[in-house]
Amino acid sequence: MNKLAIYFKQAWNLIKQEKLFSSIYIIGTGLSIMIVMVLSIILYLKIANIYPETNRDRMLIVKSGSENAKNNDDNNSGQISLKLIETCFMPLKEVKVAIIDTRNDAGELQIAGSNEPVTVAVKRVNTEFWTVFPFRFIDGKPFTEADFQSGIATAVISESLSHRLFGTAEATGQTIDMDFKSFRVCGVVKDASFITAKTYAQIWVPFTAFEGYKDSWSPEGLLGHMEAYILAPSSKDLSQVKGKINENINRLNQTLKDYELTLHGQPDEQWQSAFRVYSNEGTDFNKVIIQYSVIFLILLLVPAIGLSGMIESRIERRLAEMGVRRAFGAPVWNLMGQIISENFIFTLLGGALGLLVSYLFILLGRNWILQIGQQFPSIPPEGTNVAITPSMLLNIPLFAIALGVCFTLNLLCALIPAWRAAHKEIIYSLNAK
Repeated sequence: MNKLAIYFKQAWNLIKQEKLFSSIYIIGTGLSIMIVMVLSIILYLKIANIYPETNRDRMLIVKSGSENAKNNDDNNSGQISLKLIETCFMPLKEVKVAIIDTRNDAGELQIAGSNEPVTVAVKRVNTEFWTVFPFRFIDGKPFTEADFQSGIATAVISESLSHRLFGTAEATGQTIDMDFKSFRVCGVVKDASFITAKTYAQIWVPFTAFEGYKDSWSPEGLLGHMEAYILAPSSKDLSQVKGKINENINRLNQTLKDYELTLHGQPDEQWQSAFRVYSNEGTDFNKVIIQYSVIFLILLLVPAIGLSGMIESRIERRLAEMGVRRAFGAPVWNLMGQIISENFIFTLLGGALGLLVSYLFILLGRNWILQIGQQFPSIPPEGTNVAITPSMLLNIPLFAIALGVCFTLNLLCALIPAWRAAHKEIIYSLNAK
């Protein structure tokens, strides 16, 4: 602790004595860490367990597939149908399957006393949607399985919409008119953020309340307008559940005469689904991992090379001091530890700056920044508030990433200059000017 206190005092004196060097070093480090942290936060928000998608770590996702003809080049690709989900996914007793009908994700509310309809985001879902995605109910409860099977026009609405329509969050039993159809409100939930785009809405209704939910447009009836989110008992069961689904797909293909179904590697885990692009081909996830690893490495190496040169220049001016210390018996590793520790303090200051700027950047650019890296970005509906809560940013994984980046950058910048300076001949260091 005494050594750390001494190193800190020395680093602080260096900051005051060499303000230009210190400013460039801290700002350069901050910019590098800011870029790395922005990308890390984006990846974290896409992959981590975030309300209401708090089960991402034990979820498998199937969004699309292809029907390929066995005897010619005809093929059809797109989202999956309810028939496929009921045939291959729902028979697995150990899982829960949330189904989202992706058609008509917007509706128009007719509000009493107003001639202008209000456009709202709508999700058409099944009953198990509320188990797979555990929304927090402020009032009421989800629509029941009986309501779903009967196609009764019930709705769950968001807290903000409830306040807008009724002036209160206690709206159970109220009626809303959407697209010239009346829905009875059965529950009110805490608002979701558009960051969790697959579950975000202002109104959630049973897809059985609308005609055509069983429709398919492919020859075998396996492709339609649905997406399936399959909840396994635990993250350890994902590979086992995926294996059973693939077995069901193989059995289904044996019953098909003219076409064969392929899911192109699906079901996906959450991180895989976030990077899947096309419905008619698979994704090389090893390539994706390598690409992002190279990007992160470049973002660390480029500033490290520049900062390393600055550090070596500063160390050259302190060679006489180091020569005296070595002459009095200071070990090489002691000198290296001092240099690395001092620069780690500089790096921490730059890291703190970069972390704060990255949070500010994310908050100011939240309406578009999550589209980085997406081939087909999901544009927020007009008037949608892309909320980012403190819990999304202030958490242990992100702080661990920030600290790890600081430590790595410090080693990249300071290790080689420290090694070279500490191994200079004592006579050379004593005569250095």
